[in-house]
Amino acid sequence: MRRHLSHHMKRPKAPRVARPLTDLLSASDGAGSLLVAAEQLGRLERDVHALLPPALAGSVRLAPPREGALVFLVSNNALAARLRQQTPSLIEGLATRGWLIRTIRIRVSIAAPEPQKPPKEARLSRQGLVSLRDLRDSLEPSPLRDALARLVSRHSYGGTRKP
Repeated sequence: MRRHLSHHMKRPKAPRVARPLTDLLSASDGAGSLLVAAEQLGRLERDVHALLPPALAGSVRLAPPREGALVFLVSNNALAARLRQQTPSLIEGLATRGWLIRTIRIRVSIAAPEPQKPPKEARLSRQGLVSLRDLRDSLEPSPLRDALARLVSRHSYGGTRKP
């Protein structure tokens, strides 16, 4: 019984040993190793994003390593240039986190995510629209009234049109 209990006790976590990137892809047991490789690639990507400036991190994706080199995908040449400036410190930073990477290749890929920009879409409540419509109707003809008319008509098409 005692042995059974000690089996469930957690062993102290071994410090992560720096391993060459090629080890990621050299495990041999089929689907299991694929899963491990995907998991490690995910961890590697998180570490990369943590080391990059936030503005750059959201625009970088990792591709599976090729010939021992880490491959980054970015959506345009400007991002690629900014990322190239970061590579020496990135290799150093990854080494302190246990990743032995000698080479980083940067590829411009249309499929890489563009930096996220929130959609510019103002939403007017039904009451807000009614108030603007009333204001428009109470004004004398003027540039302000024309601007309000355009605003009201633009926001009226979203199913909030007055019956």
